[in-house]
Amino acid sequence: MLTTTVQGRTWNFSHAIGRNAAAGNGFTQPMSVACDSSNGIYVLSRGGEGTDGVAQPNKRIGKVTMDQEFLGDFGRGDFTWPAALAVDSRNHLYCSDEHENTIIEYDADGEKLGEWGNTGSAEGELSMPSGMAFDSGNHLFVVDSGNHRIQKFTSQGDFISSWGANGSGTGEFDDPWGITVDSSGYVYVADWGNNRVQKFSGEGEYIQSFGVDYPEEMKLDHPSDVAVDSEGDVYVVDWGNKRVQIFDCEGDILTCLYGDAVEFSKWAKEVVEANADALKAYRRVQDKSSLAAFERPTSIAIDENDRIIISESTRGRLQVYVKEKEYMDPQYNL
Repeated sequence: MLTTTVQGRTWNFSHAIGRNAAAGNGFTQPMSVACDSSNGIYVLSRGGEGTDGVAQPNKRIGKVTMDQEFLGDFGRGDFTWPAALAVDSRNHLYCSDEHENTIIEYDADGEKLGEWGNTGSAEGELSMPSGMAFDSGNHLFVVDSGNHRIQKFTSQGDFISSWGANGSGTGEFDDPWGITVDSSGYVYVADWGNNRVQKFSGEGEYIQSFGVDYPEEMKLDHPSDVAVDSEGDVYVVDWGNKRVQIFDCEGDILTCLYGDAVEFSKWAKEVVEANADALKAYRRVQDKSSLAAFERPTSIAIDENDRIIISESTRGRLQVYVKEKEYMDPQYNL
């Protein structure tokens, strides 16, 4: 639904951003999305895996605005299997590479500033790093997926602490993927293989889980990412079920988003309208709800205005929702 209202909360679908494209104003398998404090949106295009160890050139980081302005891209040739993005308090961007086991740092203009990381399982070493998130103290939490743990670093890559091990018990992980830190410093981890999200203190003390002990139709299926809005509601990208589940801070399910992008993004519309055959094919589609739905959503980011940005790896686009703070429900006899 374009508007979803439940328990005094309202989410409105706003618009889509992007299209499938190997270059320019589009994305190729967008795997991660992050926002800076200047309303910039960074989108990581994972691209194809390439052959013989050679990365395809469509692996890149694009920078766009909420108004669908394309600001350029960067990072081509810098990574092999890029996995996730995070932005620090200086608006520096970090990208994890799960093949090279490194973290790359860029400035806001896309200039590469440095790279760090060593392969292994000892403290501070990485194996298939994926999700990343900063806390208010500019500490970087990295999902060390191959080692089934969370590691905490300074923004320069100096090791601070870690927690977690492989397993399904409390505080254990099975191929964890996404991560976020809320305004109070709590850490949320999308525990992909265990079909749950776990919440911890900033020091790794377990607090609670989301996505367990629910009816079958509401259980998580390989969650890939998580985010928290300014009011404490928790958003989980339910990758296997092609939806975003929204929980309150106690872990109760509020609602789900399934995708509402019936209309093309500005970029996609320009391409379709310039192609007569593509436009004819689109007009023959009677039920466009399937085109609106999420197709393999992977990542989520929430900006300072509680605008929710969800990336879809298959459709090569972002879908944007807005959480309304003062929504009025007009009463009409329709």
